[in-house]
Order: sequence, then C-alpha cells, then structure tokens
Amino acid sequence: MEEKIQNINDQANLLQDPDSKNREIEELKNKLENITKEMNQFTYIVSHDLQAPLRTIAGFLDLLERRYADKLDDAARQYIDFAVKGAFKMKDLVFNLLEYSRLSSVALEFTDVDLNVILQETKEKLSTVIEETGAIITASHLPLVRANKKQMGQLFEHLLGNAIKFRSPAVPEINITLKNENAGRPDRQGFWVFAIEDNGIGIDPAFFEKIFIIFRKLNTDEVKYGGTGIGLAVCKKIVELHGGTIWVESAVDKGSTFYFTLPVKS
Repeated sequence: MEEKIQNINDQANLLQDPDSKNREIEELKNKLENITKEMNQFTYIVSHDLQAPLRTIAGFLDLLERRYADKLDDAARQYIDFAVKGAFKMKDLVFNLLEYSRLSSVALEFTDVDLNVILQETKEKLSTVIEETGAIITASHLPLVRANKKQMGQLFEHLLGNAIKFRSPAVPEINITLKNENAGRPDRQGFWVFAIEDNGIGIDPAFFEKIFIIFRKLNTDEVKYGGTGIGLAVCKKIVELHGGTIWVESAVDKGSTFYFTLPVKS
C-alpha cells in the first residue's frame, strides 16, 4: 500500500507542465485519496477485530491462573504472568492503532477553540502526575483557533505528558509560548508557531524524524517510561490534519522544544 502511494507521488512529481497535465494531476490526487481512505479503513477493521481474541486470551489465562493456582509451580505461574502481560500489551497496541486510524477516518467538526481552555483542561487531566512530580507549567496567553476541540486536547495532553514523562532528575519545567518566526518564511505566513519547551532528558538529533513514526520508541525501559510509542505520531497526524507542521529541537540532557504550527483564525 505504501509502495502504491510512493509510486503515485513519484508520478505527480514528474508532471512538469501544469497547463497540459492538470487532469492527470487531479486523477493522481484522487487515486492517492482513495488509497489513503482504503488504508485507514483496513487499519480500523484489523485493529477492531483483533480486540475480541485478545480479550479471550487474557481472560482464559487469568482463569487458568486463579483456578489452578495450587497446582502450578513458580515457573508456571511466571510463564502465565508473562503471557498475561504480553496479551495486555498487545491489547494496548491494538487500541492505540484503532484510535490512530480514527484520527483521519472520522469527519472532523471544526469550531472556534480557545487554547487557554484546552491547556487548563489538559492540566486537570494530568493533575495527578503534575502533583507527584511537582511539574511547573507556564504559558503565554494562547490564541483562539479554528480546530477540532477533541484533537487539540489530545495534542496538548500528549506533548505535556511526554514532557513530564521524559523528565530529568530536576523538577520538570514546561513553558508554552508563541514564537514570532515567520519573517522570511512564506510557508509559515498565516500560521501561529507554538513552542513547548522542557528541561527533560532531551533527544539525540539523529532521532528527530523517527520519534514521529507510530510505535517507534527510543527508550525501551518499560518500567520507567512505559507507553506504546504512539503519542508523537498522533500529534503529527493531528497537526497535519489541521494544515500545520510539527518538529523538535533538542540535545541529550539539554531538554527539548517541540514546535507546531496552526493556521491563524480568519
């Protein structure tokens, strides 16, 4: 499927004369849109249908452990525990894949969204971990944007949650600001540029592109960091669905700043 998309993109790039090739370009765009819809539908169906057998596996493993606990030795109980954890891990992955596919498969309702309200609601959702870590979150006054409110909430929750999760030994400090970086950048004219800066563990520049790939995790310490590696892929998808872009500037042990753009409300 990805190869089909790449072939279509390659063909589109070869079309040099817009006057004589408009029809071909439009046909290629329609093909690309249809393939994208097909991919989203396929992902949705597969992830949805996988949930039932996973629940069955986890349920019977739990029943086996409880009903035959007195007949199992320590090794057998440990094997069952590994299997149960694996089943629940897979369940989380499937659920996250389902949520990811819904981002672009469900029609979005755009309204006027006050990002100050979104930030406050996000802080309330993260209140437990904020209190536990003593995280300090500061922000400039944020604008009103034309967006999908639910997805803006997801965007802020993932970015702030990551800033706290991947913290350094110091108290987490997160600052949200608007950046005036549009001068000389025609591609950013008419866009707000947001920056979410933290003092966390940072990211090696070699991984700047990879961190936005779904299920790509840089930190494999499940006990300390957990998660499925979908958060930043969700952020990228949400920002792109709103016509913006997202990127990061960081260095190991120097903290990270995630930037994203959203259109200025007309």
